[in-house]
Amino acid sequence: MAAAPQPLVLAAHGYDALKCVIALNETQTPFTLKVNSSTAHLTIPATTTQPATTLSGANVIARYVAFAAGALAADDLAVDEWLEWEKYVLRVTLDKTALSTLIETKIKSATFAVGNSLTLADVVVGVALRKSLEWLPQASYPLATARAYVAALFARPAFASAVTAVIPVAAASTSPQAPTKKSLATDAQLLGKTYDHVLGLIEALFVEAVDTAFPGMLDRLQFKVEVSRTKMPKFGDYQCTSSMSIFTALKGSPNAPGSPRDVALAIIAAMPTNPVIEKLSVAGPGFINAFLTAPFVANRLELLLQQGVQASPIKKQKVVVDFSSPNTAKDMHVGHLRSTIIGDAMCRILEFQGHEVLRINHVGDWGTQFGMLITHLTEAFPTWKDEMPDITNLTQLYKNAKQRFDEDEDFHKRSKDGVVKLQAGDADSLEAWRILCEVSRKEYQKVYDRLDVRLDEMGESFYNPIIPRVIEMVEAQGITQDSDGAKVVFTSKYKQPFMLVKSDGSYLYDTTDIAALWYRLHELKADWIIIYTDYTQQDHFGLLFEVGAMAKILDPAKHRVNHIGFGTVNDESGKRFKTRSGETVRLVDLLDESKARMKVSLQERIAAGQTTLPEADVDHAAELIGYGAVKYFDLMRSPQSNYVFNYDKMLSTNGNTAVYLMFAYARLSSIVRKSGVDMDVLSKQSGVVKVTDPNEAALAVELLQLQDVLVFINKELATNWLCTYLYTLSEKVQVFVTQCRVLGSPEQNSRLLLCQATLKIMHTCFKLLGISPLDQI
Repeated sequence: MAAAPQPLVLAAHGYDALKCVIALNETQTPFTLKVNSSTAHLTIPATTTQPATTLSGANVIARYVAFAAGALAADDLAVDEWLEWEKYVLRVTLDKTALSTLIETKIKSATFAVGNSLTLADVVVGVALRKSLEWLPQASYPLATARAYVAALFARPAFASAVTAVIPVAAASTSPQAPTKKSLATDAQLLGKTYDHVLGLIEALFVEAVDTAFPGMLDRLQFKVEVSRTKMPKFGDYQCTSSMSIFTALKGSPNAPGSPRDVALAIIAAMPTNPVIEKLSVAGPGFINAFLTAPFVANRLELLLQQGVQASPIKKQKVVVDFSSPNTAKDMHVGHLRSTIIGDAMCRILEFQGHEVLRINHVGDWGTQFGMLITHLTEAFPTWKDEMPDITNLTQLYKNAKQRFDEDEDFHKRSKDGVVKLQAGDADSLEAWRILCEVSRKEYQKVYDRLDVRLDEMGESFYNPIIPRVIEMVEAQGITQDSDGAKVVFTSKYKQPFMLVKSDGSYLYDTTDIAALWYRLHELKADWIIIYTDYTQQDHFGLLFEVGAMAKILDPAKHRVNHIGFGTVNDESGKRFKTRSGETVRLVDLLDESKARMKVSLQERIAAGQTTLPEADVDHAAELIGYGAVKYFDLMRSPQSNYVFNYDKMLSTNGNTAVYLMFAYARLSSIVRKSGVDMDVLSKQSGVVKVTDPNEAALAVELLQLQDVLVFINKELATNWLCTYLYTLSEKVQVFVTQCRVLGSPEQNSRLLLCQATLKIMHTCFKLLGISPLDQI
């Protein structure tokens, strides 16, 4: 069955939103509007002229609305000319005098732009002129005809009601990142006495400089200033790359800069005096390099030493993180490794940032496999109620049941009947199900304890009671269809339908998942949901979120939802990692092997005199390093990538491994320990940190990047960035301790504090990754 046209859900910002809403009002097109921060979310009912591609840009959306309604002369060439003038002339003229002359020359009438009635040209040009005239003071730029034209348009009911609905968005969009000098930053922020991420402060300074050098660039063009870290310290600490984009945007306008370098020089000249940036330089075609001042860096380090490591201020949210999710009555295997440790790391990062995090284990504790397992259990062990057999070997139990299910037709039928009995609430079936779940739960917890992972179980069965009510909610929106007796939902984005109810009345994963979506958003009141599963479920969750929005369960203007589909763990041949016999590797076996190999390595180091680690501590150290190595070897990669599992590479003391990083941490701890200095007392002293050597500076500036990295992870959910940061930091530590003598040097106290600050940052990174470092190895 072909997918029916679906409502259009569009997002528009600022005055662009005003254009769209006016076009909808004037054409009397029904729509719903939700305003969130600087964004207006519009939902337009399906039409017979549904666009084939995604609509982008206010003028395009307004034209589509007018064309679909057969109104506002959307196909008139004269209207097109006005729209082109608005986009390519009016909108990009940033000099006030030139803009005033342009408007006075073009706007000759206070009635309509084309003909004797309202057209799409009036909607688009009217809004743009309103914004321009707000920027041009009337005392200096009278522009009587243009102001009368705009006043007449916005006296119309359709225009006036749009302003009432959208004006908070239009006002917010004047420049979300272009604060005035008063709101730029507090003195404490600029002096390095807060935890605000440094990249944000540098970006704010460049925003002010761009706004000063090119007035109107940010608010009228809604231009975004781009700032990032430099790759090489000799080119500075941060780099602004916006000069080329600004040059392109202004090209052809009056008094436009002659080159990107001219843009860069103008920005540098307009940079406000501040205690953050020591100097600015231009490189290449127009890159602007910024160097931090030594006092700012020292102040941030003192803050870290005296108050500990903290995240930068961020809006706090309630976040549901759905991860691990093993299937009941099966051992956790290497495939569960990724979901469990990536999800745990994300939870730790979000918790560190101050979010309220709900760690949900969506275990597979319901479904057709339980008919098979319960039937096997009750038949193979008829006295199970009085004398429960040892079923802790879940893998063997499942394999035995599956073999009978595949080979014995009568057993196959009895198993299917068993599912019906379980779902109907048969007492014996439910009791057997509870026992299987409890045994599984205890076995999982052994793994979670070893990995230091916390989870709250809320499996598939948890949602059974609310499924009928959620189905009614979906049906009430009129989006369900009958497909050979099944209830399905078709979308415009996905070919496959969303299976709400099977033809026999039973439920599927789709049903459970949309019930879970409703529960998490409306009962748990989550602002944000993150789900970790393997990559093969990407379309399933994309479809789930699409249907959730259509059913008004998920509000895109209010809720954030993310599915992270992780790749596979493979062997050297590129196939999924298995045992020699072809079995899936149990997660406990993988952890045991890693610990055993690390224990041998540590004992060899003791025998060779390479460590003073007491023999009694070897087992504990091997466990922490071995488990940490397993975690880091996975976390260091993009969650979406596949990777080859290799014990030798994972446990190597060289390169980007947890072992190397933990050894680096232990060596740095040893330097501080050997000094004999009371670091608590020294850390409380102000003015001790003096960053003078280039290697000191490189390490010190790197220490300030943790907050930047965490902000990026919060946005992109790329936990591997924390591993990259930790490894980069460790490399700079190695250069520092090699090139800068600490103990016995004239700079000893300052350098000890730099070591102490590094240990605090490294320790925080390890804990966020779920790894426990050792002071001595």
